[in-house]
Amino acid sequence: MPRKPKPYRRSPERGHSKDTRDLGALNLPFDVLLLIFEQFDPRNMIDAVYLGLTNSFLRAIGQNRIYDIMFAHSCPWHLQRVICVGDYLKGSDLPPDILKEDEKAELEGDLPQDDKQGERGARLYNASKTWFIDLVARWRWESQFKRRDRLPRVEEAEFDALVEPDFSWDGRPETEWILCNWTRAEYVRVSGVAALTNSPCMGPWTNEHLGLGHVLLTQICWSSDSSASMCYQGPITRGPWAGHYFAITTVDQLTEHLSFSDKENWTDVTEKIMKQVLEIWRADCPDRLAKHLRPAKPEDQAEPSDGTASHTEEEDAEDVEDVEDVTNGGSRDSG
Repeated sequence: MPRKPKPYRRSPERGHSKDTRDLGALNLPFDVLLLIFEQFDPRNMIDAVYLGLTNSFLRAIGQNRIYDIMFAHSCPWHLQRVICVGDYLKGSDLPPDILKEDEKAELEGDLPQDDKQGERGARLYNASKTWFIDLVARWRWESQFKRRDRLPRVEEAEFDALVEPDFSWDGRPETEWILCNWTRAEYVRVSGVAALTNSPCMGPWTNEHLGLGHVLLTQICWSSDSSASMCYQGPITRGPWAGHYFAITTVDQLTEHLSFSDKENWTDVTEKIMKQVLEIWRADCPDRLAKHLRPAKPEDQAEPSDGTASHTEEEDAEDVEDVEDVTNGGSRDSG
């Protein structure tokens, strides 16, 4: 979820009036002005932006409505249940307690052999045909504002502040981006993910080959068959987070946002989860890891001619400790 904009502060030094009478015909109660902004088409919010730019009072009111629509475009699955199911899933073998009572008739069990659509297997596997493509959602939002009239430089900056999602991070642990499992009140820090590839943190993003989204997938896969066409032999098809509610947000939102603050005793599980992720990437994508975390190649394990020890299991264990140090706030060179 993009960062929510801070309350807009009107400034007389910048020519902002503090007298509501300067709104003229729009000198109306706050609730009425809010209703006016709610009438704008969510698919064409540029008029709402222009209205917000006409007056600092309207700017302060309109930015919340504009943010709500931006939010819907940026993260349509925010705090929704997410699961990745295999086609070998049996309808009677679902993660515990993921279905509501009114969903069980539609999603529990297997489809009948004479299904009219010709589909087979678990109802849950065949339930959804919806595609979520981040780039398309971003394009739909940004394309609304391509045709903007010429604005003074100051208003151009105000325009951008209203419509551009804020995924920044100032580097402080208390504002760090996290993958949040709302169901279990657990989270993974983006810095712990970045440590595996020695990548910089760019808001919630790290590296295209290993990010918070990849971490999510390692925990939500579910199938009745243990095979996964992977070198990794762990229980990835029985994900402990399968079907839970998720969000990508920041640490401070766990106490400031009502959706999260109602939960208590949030637990940082970065170290635990990243140990498993490291094992998976060592088995299947070792070249994507930071050099000091990659497993030794066969030629590197040959007995050195001078009698010195080769890469050992003890050194592998030290590499895991390297990850723990970083996720706990320490730092190391990548080697």
